[in-house]
Amino acid sequence: MKFVLIIWVCSFLGGANQCFPPLESSLLYDSWYECSRDAHTHSKKILATIGFKKVNEGQLATKYHCRLVPIY
Repeated sequence: MKFVLIIWVCSFLGGANQCFPPLESSLLYDSWYECSRDAHTHSKKILATIGFKKVNEGQLATKYHCRLVPIY
């Protein structure tokens, strides 16, 4: 079994949880640990790309899921 990383950028402005369409990694991970660890690395890069001002104004953050993918 492998894991695929899925990341959403969401706005938590006003208590809402509105997310943009998910970004799915093309990499497959051998473990939940590796996938979860990489989620934080990718999240930091995504937020840096969006920029300080937009992240603050939209109260943006990321959430992620490591989905199990059966390999045949």
